[in-house]
Amino acid sequence: MLAVTTTDALTLVDPVTLKRAPSSLPSCLSLVAHPTASFWSPDNTSVFLSSSHIIHKYDSSSNALKDIHSIRGPEGSISHLVAKDRVTIIFNEAHKVHVLECGSTSGTTKISQTYESHKTPITSLSLSNDSTLLASTSAGAAHVHNLTLGSHTVLRGLALAGQSITTSAFHPHSRTRLLLGIGKQVVVYDTTRPSGPIKTIPIGDTTSGEITAIACSPFSKTLVALATTGGYVGLVDLDKEKRCFLNFFITPQLIGFPSPAYSGHST
Repeated sequence: MLAVTTTDALTLVDPVTLKRAPSSLPSCLSLVAHPTASFWSPDNTSVFLSSSHIIHKYDSSSNALKDIHSIRGPEGSISHLVAKDRVTIIFNEAHKVHVLECGSTSGTTKISQTYESHKTPITSLSLSNDSTLLASTSAGAAHVHNLTLGSHTVLRGLALAGQSITTSAFHPHSRTRLLLGIGKQVVVYDTTRPSGPIKTIPIGDTTSGEITAIACSPFSKTLVALATTGGYVGLVDLDKEKRCFLNFFITPQLIGFPSPAYSGHST
């Protein structure tokens, strides 16, 4: 199932429809507040969305959003969101990272853990394939939190050279492999060896913009998709250490959505 959020709508697409490659998709729900992040639960049964100060859960039976948590403080807004399981949501509030436990029967929520290791606002959150490791990044730092042991590691050796960390993604085939998007390069870490990256892959000057999103193929251990701020999507083979060997340009007008944000799983 694919979930797509735009500035004012949520669209869900089933696998059968996706295989038919439709030219446009109808939305299933209009959104009052601009969504800042969206994420599927690991079992693919629930979609969680956030606006700047509220976390919502989409109820397909009523085709409505249920508010499950809100923040009231002046420190900042929610910009990133991941789901550890059906009842555990991890989100940021400016530079802080909160672990939110959602009562499955009572409907109550509580923050069970807060990480304040970053000094500046969070730029990405990512969970390992077994949901035991959480990566959080700010513009100039990348930290890995062990959710089981309650410890965290700072990744070192980041050659930022005036650039910022914009996104991160744990590899689905390797629990400790973490990919960072820094400017126009993909930086790969083995989080058990935090002293420096094991690989750095530049995407080249032919692609406009800096890396803004990374997604790993569920079928290949080496194929990675990248999206840039210039509207380009490219593919990189991590083993061959080549630049993007496939590039295509996407504009909002081509797919009929204003400034699309993507979140999806195949089932």
